[in-house]
Amino acid sequence: MRQVLTALLEHNLEPMLEDILAEFRQRLKKNRHNLDVEIINIRRFAKPPIKLILQALRGRQLNEKELDQALTDLGEQGARQGYPLSEVIGIFQLAREVIYRYIRKAYQKHPGIPPQQLLELDTQMCRLFNRIELGVVNPYLQFKDNIILAQQSFLKHKFSSLFKLVEAISSNLSIREFCKILLDYLCRFYNVKISGIFLLDEREKELYPQHITGLSYRFKNETRWSMLHGSIQRCLNEGRGLAIVDTPFRRKDIKIPMPEDNSKERKANRCPDSPECYSLYAPLIGRQGTYGVVSLHDLKMRRFSQTELQQIETLARITALALENAKFYENLIQEKGKLDAIINSMSDGLILFDFHEEIIFINEQAARYLQAPVHVLTGSSASLVPERLLANAKDSHVLQDSYLQALTNISDHPILEFTLYRTEVKDIRLTMFPVKDRENHFIGRGLIIEDISHAKAVNRMKSEFVAVASHSMRSPMTSILGFSSLLVERELTESTQRKYLNNIYRESLRLTNILNDMLELTNLEAGKMSLKLIAVEPGELAHSVVKEAGIQYRREIKLTSGGKLPRLIADRQKLHQVLHKLISNAVKYTTGKITLSVKRVTRPYFRKKWNHSNVNLNIPGMYPAIAFCLEDEGKGVPADKLEEIFEPFFRLEPEYTKVQDGSGLGLAIIRYLIHAHGGKLWVESKPGQGSAFTFILPLELTRPAGKTGTMVM
Repeated sequence: MRQVLTALLEHNLEPMLEDILAEFRQRLKKNRHNLDVEIINIRRFAKPPIKLILQALRGRQLNEKELDQALTDLGEQGARQGYPLSEVIGIFQLAREVIYRYIRKAYQKHPGIPPQQLLELDTQMCRLFNRIELGVVNPYLQFKDNIILAQQSFLKHKFSSLFKLVEAISSNLSIREFCKILLDYLCRFYNVKISGIFLLDEREKELYPQHITGLSYRFKNETRWSMLHGSIQRCLNEGRGLAIVDTPFRRKDIKIPMPEDNSKERKANRCPDSPECYSLYAPLIGRQGTYGVVSLHDLKMRRFSQTELQQIETLARITALALENAKFYENLIQEKGKLDAIINSMSDGLILFDFHEEIIFINEQAARYLQAPVHVLTGSSASLVPERLLANAKDSHVLQDSYLQALTNISDHPILEFTLYRTEVKDIRLTMFPVKDRENHFIGRGLIIEDISHAKAVNRMKSEFVAVASHSMRSPMTSILGFSSLLVERELTESTQRKYLNNIYRESLRLTNILNDMLELTNLEAGKMSLKLIAVEPGELAHSVVKEAGIQYRREIKLTSGGKLPRLIADRQKLHQVLHKLISNAVKYTTGKITLSVKRVTRPYFRKKWNHSNVNLNIPGMYPAIAFCLEDEGKGVPADKLEEIFEPFFRLEPEYTKVQDGSGLGLAIIRYLIHAHGGKLWVESKPGQGSAFTFILPLELTRPAGKTGTMVM
């Protein structure tokens, strides 16, 4: 009958364990932050010795070695996981009560069992449970002592490492590096292999891995966690740490070796693709909001104590503050980089001095003016500037005195202008300005070094332009006024009147042409010209211009063409104007033969032993092109004037031309029109043999998406 009773007990091992765990859950429910892992650990620790007890009660020979090892493991695991000794012993007190309960049920089903056998069973069971308690207590206490000693050393090392972590937080402002340091600390001191910092993407309402350990790169690059995920949502909504048993990863994402678990019930309930683990989540809450979560995951179902949870919550808050500082620092670096790029790309030099007259900032352009590297000049005295900058200027001693005097003036904006004589003569302007803080207190001074050579050259060009324009218009105006006064004041014959009126008409026409050219050049320089693009036959255009100019100037103009030419997409009227002005210009400077040639070219070319103006023809997309060349047999253009002839109002000396009725604007207008079409213009000349004005128009650059259209400059 006893065999029936013990067999019944052993058969109900699992129901008894479930009853033990249910009662243990009720006891711990009030003071445990997470019971799932507690129950898993209790099942794992308590099941082996209880199973051995039931086998012994059934009359099987007790495996002393296996029981001692199970009890030792139980004691050590209880001490390692931080369970109080009373709770470890309490598990077996519950087990004894549950076994007695099942014995009573079995006795009610089998009332024929002799009381003597029940008494023997009770005595044997008491002896076994006493042995279990002793077998658990000794290794528990021994291991606890070792743990206390180890923890003292561990805590000392932990606080030292924590200090290093805080130091890294304060000194390392890179988000990537900081996250790496933090997770390394958490993995080593909480004995986990898998961890991660997941940052919040507010726009997508997702969390993405910023840094992870123990997981694959594929997981980092492809994984996104929704904010509505159960554990994540609860952690973020409650704003505190959460310890839970879950399956956040797939098996193929895990890079570390998987622990073996011989528990049949856990194997049966577990999804083979997503292993179960004990996870801890702590929100990253900063001064300005929540930035994500930090998580730790243990595949061995390690129990995190309440103290550890509080520690990780604290570290998570420190992490959030560090992330805020790191993001602020990164934004500051980005803004500083933009500001440095802007300042260093300035054409003007910029120097900032502090209150003690030392250079605290200098850009690259200012360093070039001072002829020294930036790092050498930074920290130098303000007196270094006149020594390096004004030494090559005219009246340098006077300028240095003025500069040093200006440094003492903290309210005005002194300006010094001088000419710097180096390899290249430059006109320089120094402008000083005071630098003040938010409270309007003087904290330093700034200096701008500006190259005003171009501005002065423009002013000189404007003066020359006005002078030349006035001179060009004065001659026709004088003629008009002179002949008009003669017609008014004197009695003239009809033939003389007609002659004077013809002169007035001719000079008025000349004045009108000058004004029209000036207006057109002004519009071109201001970018107010538009091109009406159509398909143009180069040969037909050249033929019509030559025919028209021949009739107008009563000159024979020869035309040569290189066969059938491809069409250009261009403004026909503007090209007609260009060719007509070139022919008109040639008529003024030669009485010899004039030839216009049109051909297709595939590479740059110049005449041998002829001088030519500076032009870059090796430009991608320039070829194939159509080349127009107007050649004359005049005296040619002097080599030193090959560039100047394209400047407004420039005209050669009288010895090179037979007429002086031009405006000097024709070639300048031609150059603008050719460049507007994406082409190139140059002149070649050989003294005594003539000149050749050539321009090319690329077929590709002048071909828009459609056949016709408008291109606005």
